[in-house]
Amino acid sequence: MTATTDLPDLDVAIVGGGVSGLYAGWRLLTAPPDDTTPPGAWARAAGGRLRVTLFEGSDRVGGRLLSATSPHLPGTVCEIGGMRYVHPDQKLVAGLVETVLKLPYHAQTVDRDENIAFLRGRLLRSRDLGTPGLLPYHLDQAEASWLAARPGGAPAAMIGRVLKALLPGLEAARATGRLREFLATAEVDGLALHKHGFWNLLARGMSPDAYQAARATIGYDCLGGNTNAADLAAEYFDFGKDVEYRMLDDGYERLPWELRGLLERAGGGVELGRWLGGFEAAPLADGSTGVRLHFLDGGPVTARALILAMPRRSLELLRRAGPVLDDDAVRARLGTVTPVPLYKLFLVYQEPWWQQAGVSRGRSLTDLPLRQCYYWPTDPRACPAATGPAAIMAYNDLLNVSFWAGLRTLPDPSRPSLHPRTARRYAAARQAGAATPHFGRAAAPQPLAAADDAFAGQLRRNWQQHDASERMVAEMHRQLRQMHGVDDAPGPIDAAFADWADDPYGGGVHLWNVGLPSGEVEQDMTQPRPGFPCYVCGEAYSTRQTWVEGALRTAEIVLQRRLGLPAPAWAPEAIR
Repeated sequence: MTATTDLPDLDVAIVGGGVSGLYAGWRLLTAPPDDTTPPGAWARAAGGRLRVTLFEGSDRVGGRLLSATSPHLPGTVCEIGGMRYVHPDQKLVAGLVETVLKLPYHAQTVDRDENIAFLRGRLLRSRDLGTPGLLPYHLDQAEASWLAARPGGAPAAMIGRVLKALLPGLEAARATGRLREFLATAEVDGLALHKHGFWNLLARGMSPDAYQAARATIGYDCLGGNTNAADLAAEYFDFGKDVEYRMLDDGYERLPWELRGLLERAGGGVELGRWLGGFEAAPLADGSTGVRLHFLDGGPVTARALILAMPRRSLELLRRAGPVLDDDAVRARLGTVTPVPLYKLFLVYQEPWWQQAGVSRGRSLTDLPLRQCYYWPTDPRACPAATGPAAIMAYNDLLNVSFWAGLRTLPDPSRPSLHPRTARRYAAARQAGAATPHFGRAAAPQPLAAADDAFAGQLRRNWQQHDASERMVAEMHRQLRQMHGVDDAPGPIDAAFADWADDPYGGGVHLWNVGLPSGEVEQDMTQPRPGFPCYVCGEAYSTRQTWVEGALRTAEIVLQRRLGLPAPAWAPEAIR
């Protein structure tokens, strides 16, 4: 290729409109001027202002944060995607939400004594889970005695029991806030912890029924899986009884929405509906090497640097060409994490019939395919009304997602949030007659009133674009009635769902594979090809997987360690 005398189109092109991409763009544009850093030098060459544009394939920013509002529950925000963060451990997201943006939030109610645990056909309450004689599992005598001696305990705590026995010093590390550093260097039988499978270790200290009980009552199948033991052990403790979860009053999608505003006000651009097809090296006029991006629609774009704020599947959908994606070592690192399917379904009812079973807020559990249900709204400051519309969120992962996939609606191929490859697949399926009838909503969506603000409109569109099928809704309603012991509950009036295994996401979250020192791979993935100006950030290749914190953490590694920006004042040691 022949270099031109012109500047590249952009200094930094960012692909991916989730939290990490928006955050990286805003931080680049608002960092203190410093000519000794690459962004500072680029800004000087462009006349003093860094040129940054973010490209997003779908018609919205937010990625796997997807908040929505049913027309039947206009004052309630439902979280079809990510919904919360951990306080105080997750310093980047907490600082961003609470200190920088000052967004209103509330503590989420999760476990309550009166909530339900429907296990192996037996209806228990959460307060019963610490009584071995009431559990439909055959624990050995030592397990039963240990559980009985801990008031308010539950079988999920037996995972922690095994880990503490195998890893002396674990509790001290937790107490000092250095759990992940401890796990990164821990060994079992002389073998680094990351070289063990998590389930393999649990099997050494748990009877088969204790394992089944623990996996059922923690609520997430992936937290009892056989991925990298060092990382999954840390993840397990993010779901302990002593953890405080916080949720945004206006919905978690408010975070990327506000970040987009900050980015644009700082002079950056955001272009929606721009699906990246691939990229390659581009020689620039000043003798340096930049990047040429090729979109599925529109002409090429050149940039001094490229930030791919994308998960594993999105990266794999790009054309295998150029110095990064056609490199065998990079391709191998792409496969170091496994996407985890996640599914959420919201059912809206005319009245909260579950209250006749004695539950009104928090979470109930079951080993039925629905796995977890949360009673909505979640804000403890709002007393759940005994009458009027209310919602239940069903939430499951891994194997149970495939159960619901067999009942799902095929999305409209023209929906702008679908990746073109996914749209083609669904168009072919619909043409072959595989479409499933949509759930009949009681009221047609109303047009936005002039007084509605833009964010409220987005929440309503999100709900409308994620409708469920008649079969899925009927089966979920049947399982909800079964686990609550209620025979005569009226059917739902509205529904919305998302299967996060769809392209371009590939999964709702990611987990590291066995055998990998995740801290090292995390660093390598932030610049997959040394010397080439392409950087990767997001939750997938972070050591804080499954959380927004991981997306922000890898963005900060790119910004601080690759591009020389100073740490943010609200979280100066977040990537120590």
